[in-house]
Amino acid sequence: MHQVGSWVHNKSALHRATDAAAYSAALAYARNLNLHAYLNRTQLAHQVAQLHLFSLAAAESFRTRLARQASARNPPAALIGYRFGLQHAAAYLAADRGRLTDGYTLTALRDAFARHDQLIHEVLQQSRKSRMETSSEINEVLNNILTLNIGQSGSGDRGTSLEALGMRYRILHSDMERFLVINRTSDDNWFNMLQEIRARFKYFDDRRIVVRSFNGINLRCPWMQHQLRRRGSLEISRFGDWRSEENLSFHNLRFNRYIGCYFREYPMGWAKIQLSESGPTTTELHDRPLQTFKSKPFWKWAGERAWTGWNLFGGTRNPLAERWADQNSLKWRTRGQATYANLNPDFRGDTARIAIEVEQRWRTYPRLRSTAAAEAYFLFPERRHAGHSEQPSLFKPFWLARLVPVSLIQTRSTDRLWVSK
Repeated sequence: MHQVGSWVHNKSALHRATDAAAYSAALAYARNLNLHAYLNRTQLAHQVAQLHLFSLAAAESFRTRLARQASARNPPAALIGYRFGLQHAAAYLAADRGRLTDGYTLTALRDAFARHDQLIHEVLQQSRKSRMETSSEINEVLNNILTLNIGQSGSGDRGTSLEALGMRYRILHSDMERFLVINRTSDDNWFNMLQEIRARFKYFDDRRIVVRSFNGINLRCPWMQHQLRRRGSLEISRFGDWRSEENLSFHNLRFNRYIGCYFREYPMGWAKIQLSESGPTTTELHDRPLQTFKSKPFWKWAGERAWTGWNLFGGTRNPLAERWADQNSLKWRTRGQATYANLNPDFRGDTARIAIEVEQRWRTYPRLRSTAAAEAYFLFPERRHAGHSEQPSLFKPFWLARLVPVSLIQTRSTDRLWVSK
């Protein structure tokens, strides 16, 4: 009776240890999934920071050019104030306040951008790569949990290793080798997430401001007014090609007997910055000879370029400022596309399951045997609205672990080897 009781006691202890081992393995993998989620979110945060630095560099280059135009009185600040109000003239002149930091600021912004790029491609990439292979970690968890639960408590046997306890285990089924994949950030999943986060920052929105002057109406065309056009845009592609443009132009309304009323554009500020994987890294502004229109009237010169979308009689762009921005564009270099971890789309199911079988030699009786299964699953902490179910994602760290019946898993015991050390 004592021996039968001891056998039942050790059999029950083995069941508890096997459940604990399977649950611990699933829990370790769930923590690994949460770590991948934090790495993905961190990488997104760094890319948003890069977008800010990229846009700020365009804004600083734009301010530098604006200050130079204001100092050269091209056009005069007094004319801007007379046409559009003192606040616009004051803003025009205020650009000169940062003149002492013209070169330093652009260099500092570029260096900060490069540090974010380095962190994404070196620190985060290496951390992610080290967390893709989890088989050794899972085996270590199974070994430790079985040894602690059998060798130190809950059983009549004592020992500090599986071999000393006469135990061995094997993994009957594991989804943890094919549950995740590494994708490039050019795919739809990552790019759409980046666009969604970008939309939360109003600073990245396009700037389309037109101020009209009713001071000095031309009687030949009273329906047209002098205009001050401010334009700004930030464009990003899934392949890492970014472009940010800023420009401001005064469109002076003029009359010509050949074409009637038209707009003569006077660029006040312009900037263009591009990001590419192989392009040179520059931060300085290179002045080039600009069109003075001494040899040819502006309206003739612009009319010859009507095919480019240049509209002398209206429109919303600043074509001349854009042309000059192309001549002085800045180019920053990047290390190219990064990678991120994502749920394997070819994997059937939204949980990662593991099933194990444990055997233990016990005196002269038949060997004790136990099986258990567990899974890492996604559970959002709250429902956003009735009927809404949050889908499993590797951008949200809400992965947990739980035991599941072994009958739910189709095991292939012949494919796995016993582990006894």
